Amino acid sequence: MIRNVSHHPLAMRLALSLQHLLAVFAGTVFVPIVLGLSIPLALLFSGVSTLMFHYFTSGKIPFYYGSSFTILAGMTFIHHQAVSRGMTDVLADCYVCLGSLFIGVIYLLVGQLLRMVPREKVIRLFPSTLAAPLIMVIGIDMLFSSTYSIRTDWLTGIVTIVAVALAQLFFKGRVRLFSIFIGMAAGLVLSLVRGTFSLDALRGAHWLASPFDSDCMAFRVLEHWDVDMVGIVFVTVLPLAVIALSEHVADMIVISCTAKKNYLRIIGLPRSISASGLATLLAAVFGASQPTAYTQTTGLIRLNRICDPSLLRMVAVMMIVLSCCPKLTALISSIPEAVIGGITFIMYIMVIWVGWCTARLHEKKNRNARSLVIIFSTLAAYAITALLLDGGLQVGSTKLTSITVAFITGLVLHLAIPNRAALTPQEEHASDEDASSPTGLADHHDEPQKRKHEIENQDV
Repeated sequence: MIRNVSHHPLAMRLALSLQHLLAVFAGTVFVPIVLGLSIPLALLFSGVSTLMFHYFTSGKIPFYYGSSFTILAGMTFIHHQAVSRGMTDVLADCYVCLGSLFIGVIYLLVGQLLRMVPREKVIRLFPSTLAAPLIMVIGIDMLFSSTYSIRTDWLTGIVTIVAVALAQLFFKGRVRLFSIFIGMAAGLVLSLVRGTFSLDALRGAHWLASPFDSDCMAFRVLEHWDVDMVGIVFVTVLPLAVIALSEHVADMIVISCTAKKNYLRIIGLPRSISASGLATLLAAVFGASQPTAYTQTTGLIRLNRICDPSLLRMVAVMMIVLSCCPKLTALISSIPEAVIGGITFIMYIMVIWVGWCTARLHEKKNRNARSLVIIFSTLAAYAITALLLDGGLQVGSTKLTSITVAFITGLVLHLAIPNRAALTPQEEHASDEDASSPTGLADHHDEPQKRKHEIENQDV
């Protein structure tokens, strides 16, 4: 049962929020390090973007926004192109932020266009047949990334994973909720014994500092306007925006199935996409890395069975505080990479499990060849691009990620293969009577209005 903890003591909620923070911190700081952007600004706008998203979506969707990995390759290309044209690194980073600004504008345009489309038609594009394999491929893709961290110290990573698993198996009640802390403690103790954990970074760090320490801002390109470079930026980010949008939809499906609430119906894609666009715009204006929804928190929600958006808003406040306190940032950064990798490994296993359970539920309700073709083709598209095509499909100068290829494959098959099982509204309703649930995201036009209100707000 997925539950809310808003009535629990503040200290307990802070501790639960801290687990989420530990899960998202590494990814949030990694991207700006690669791109040469400000780490304090990344932390600040990670928190601000999350609060903005929750404000514009009525605080109902348990999303946390960290730095986006999806755009990393494209933004690196923009930076290199700018430097090759004789620009400084700072100015090159400004053009990177301009790219994020363009993506934010595209998000807003798509969000407004979707408002013109009836919600029922939008929801029908994303049935459980497509949801199940998408959830699994997202979990598998992120699982691979966590193994890279574990490889830095296999023993510490494995001990962390085993400790979390044992805590989940043998502990009960509130102690079980803090299995992430138990795993981290085991990993840190082992790191101390082996001499791989050090707090030397704290000695030179200040307690307070302004996060606005960067000269990199999107609108600074106006001071050194280069029409050709602007064209390069736009052409590069256009396919990146499509990729980011597809992954946003996939994240919405994942969190809907995890929390057992149909956020596609309750909030809708137009609002969530527009909110993401506004967050991206604000981050780009001030020179921060592009924010995106993180699946790490989704895995933790499944692990603890606690779905409370207020916990993620508390994480956002913590991130804002961290952006102004280099000492605390250095403390969290000092946690060995293998420990963080072990923690996130468990979370991504939980995401894969959600996808597997969704697929099993759908298979019990809809035993037909069409569903099997879509599910296995989506998984196959991911496997081929991830294993045989070096993690993605090269299309011109853009590399489509394995997740994007899987999403496009499943969506095309869903639209192309007729659903002969649903010949009439009555038959359709009988085969998928809880179509408003996250495991059956397609809805029925002939649903009574009074029942529609009940479904929108129910926990499935």
